[in-house]
Amino acid sequence: MDRPAPVTQSVLVEPLDHVRPGARLVRARGGFHARTGIELMAVIDGQRAHALDLLILDLTEPGTFGAVALQIVVQIATELRRVGVGLRLVGSEQAVGSALSVAGVRSLVTLYGTAGEALRAR
Repeated sequence: MDRPAPVTQSVLVEPLDHVRPGARLVRARGGFHARTGIELMAVIDGQRAHALDLLILDLTEPGTFGAVALQIVVQIATELRRVGVGLRLVGSEQAVGSALSVAGVRSLVTLYGTAGEALRAR
C-alpha cells in the first residue's frame, strides 16, 4: 500500500488506488495562502499524469478558509470539471461550506466531513 508522500511543505498526496483506482487524497497543511494554492495546482497537474479519476481535497487542517482559499478551490473545481476529473472536498460546514455558499459557488463541489466519507460516497 502506498504511503502519503509530502510533495511540498503545504501539500501531502496519498494515492488511494488500493481502494479506488485513479483516486488521490490531497491534504492542504498549515495556513492556506497563495503559495499553498500554487502548490496545490502544481500537485494536481502532476497527478493528472497518473490517470487521476477522483481528487479528494482535504481542507480540514488549514485554520481558516478565506478569500484566497475560496478562489483556489473554485479554480481547481472548474479545471477538474473541464477535464472530467471528480472533486470531493473535505472540510467543516462552518468554515468551508458557509464560504462556498456565501460566494454562490456551493454547487461546484460536494463537501464531506471526513476523507473516509468522501471516498465511500457514490
